[in-house]
Amino acid sequence: MATIKEVAVKAGVSVATVSYVLNDSRKVRPETGQRVLWAAKELGYLPNTAARSLVVGRSSIVGLIVPDIGNPFFPEITKTFQEEANLSGMETIVMNTNSDPQRTRNMVERLLSLQVPGAAFLTSQVDEPIKEFLAKKGMSAVYLGYGAAGPNSGNVAIEQRQGILEAVDHLAALGHKRVGFIGGPFDGVFALRRKSAFLEGARAAGLETRVVDSDFTVQGGYFSCSKLLCGFEATAVMAANDLMAIGAMHYAYDRQIPVPAALSVIGFDDITFAQFTQPALTTVAVPRAEIGRLAFQSLWKLINDSSHGGADYEVKTSLVIRQTTAPPP
Repeated sequence: MATIKEVAVKAGVSVATVSYVLNDSRKVRPETGQRVLWAAKELGYLPNTAARSLVVGRSSIVGLIVPDIGNPFFPEITKTFQEEANLSGMETIVMNTNSDPQRTRNMVERLLSLQVPGAAFLTSQVDEPIKEFLAKKGMSAVYLGYGAAGPNSGNVAIEQRQGILEAVDHLAALGHKRVGFIGGPFDGVFALRRKSAFLEGARAAGLETRVVDSDFTVQGGYFSCSKLLCGFEATAVMAANDLMAIGAMHYAYDRQIPVPAALSVIGFDDITFAQFTQPALTTVAVPRAEIGRLAFQSLWKLINDSSHGGADYEVKTSLVIRQTTAPPP
């Protein structure tokens, strides 16, 4: 493996100049910079990122914290975030919290020990002490709809209300009068917002409702649908995410309840699998690639200049009508 000294000899410059160019830590003449980059490429030189971290006082790694890496909602966000990071010369370390606040705190400490300059948190398991701790330590942070932007922190929110209101209006327009809702964890920030929007829309449309809290999993959707339909003759069910909607469809299949002829089903997220269920799932689409892009770009601005504070961004949701909704029997 080539050394930085060999790159300097081949480019005809000093070792310090090579360091300036590769670390972008000091301006050099364009022709000199091109000569250094050419020499590094010709020799196959790989910079020592650990040493670079010591020199510049920060790592070339950014963190991405997700609550459940197995949830199909997160891979597209993660992929886009990583692509944006690579374009800026950064690598991404992805950490899975399993929706555990203590594990989230442990991960924050791990990131700080790695001198990571910033992280994006796609989880609501970030309590105020963690946010205050990050601010005190000077780590830039971007949150997903949790709080608002502030000093050295940004926020990317999902506008969940409008998409859910569209879904409720769609069911009401089809003629449904009794509609069930399968929510997420009763103490989850996103789950509460989606449930609140559903109840708001149902009241406005004069619908009779029943709500069952669940856990955002396929299994949770399956068993919650069984509870929902016990003693409540719903003609439609909406779930707070697609995984639970798929679970509800599975329960209906097992009980020989035809979807959508006898039971309409709507999800939320529009994960890749939603369009391939049989029948294809009607759902509220969330632009996940845009979330990943905005999360990194917001974080990158903070890392490079936190003096003006972070920004608030909002991504819109919209109803995608497929094959799982129809007029009630």
